[in-house]
Amino acid sequence: MKNYILPILLLTSILSFAQNNSENKDFNKNEGYFNITKIGYIKVNELRQEVHIPGEGTFFSEPDTDNSHAWSLQTINGYFISPYFSLGIAVGLDGYHNPNFNTLPVLLDIRTYLTDEEDSFYAFLDIGPSLRIGGENSELRKGMVFNIGAGYKFKVAENLFLISDISYSHKTISLTDEWIGTSDSTIKANGVGLNLGIIF
Repeated sequence: MKNYILPILLLTSILSFAQNNSENKDFNKNEGYFNITKIGYIKVNELRQEVHIPGEGTFFSEPDTDNSHAWSLQTINGYFISPYFSLGIAVGLDGYHNPNFNTLPVLLDIRTYLTDEEDSFYAFLDIGPSLRIGGENSELRKGMVFNIGAGYKFKVAENLFLISDISYSHKTISLTDEWIGTSDSTIKANGVGLNLGIIF
């Protein structure tokens, strides 16, 4: 199932680009429907694992984070309520290393822009669950995701806008088939993310 996720995310971005090009021009990319597709790198700086053993209790550990990181791909489909504020739904795919696990977050994306110009600073908040699809053999993990950050939207060519941002990233992930509230093994991963993307 994981092999199909990346093509689906890319297809969504392409269709979004085609739809926007067929509609009225939005010269500052701050009106109506939009899509943001971005890639990112997360440096994990804090890990906390919790394991519950029936009859013995709950044990905590803090694994080493020297080589802990993640690569991410995310596409956001949203709508500008005003040139200063937008709401959207983000779908992503994150691959974590040391420890190794994958997440499929589906998030509410909230953005606020400092100005209504074509170049503008912005702040954003993402929150929502990480889903597990594909059955028992799925490499995706259930959990909760929270990102908060700030960035800059800027025009690089006619009808071409990029975004770049930095964020605090938090995930609480179940390492079993259960949800985090009932899982015997969970891990919390906190880090700093750097992202670069294109807004359609």
